[in-house]
Amino acid sequence: MQFPPITQPMAIEIAQHACNVQKREFVCYANKPEGCHIYRVYPDEPCWYVLSAWDDNPNVLRSSRLVVISRMTGAILYDGDAGDEG
Repeated sequence: MQFPPITQPMAIEIAQHACNVQKREFVCYANKPEGCHIYRVYPDEPCWYVLSAWDDNPNVLRSSRLVVISRMTGAILYDGDAGDEG
């Protein structure tokens, strides 16, 4: 049985669970956001790109956290630095 595609609200829930937080601003994109520089690309996998702040210290200047989620399976393909600092 094939699962239905992962919707944008479902992707945000998956990212919230991965980040282990309930109350935080998450921004979900259908394509890799401009300014994000990650070395992994997923040309054969439709993905959601969810950006958020890191939760360790809000007063530190650093890049955002990026969670890349498969639209087909809901699997997290990448969870790490977005490379958008500066």
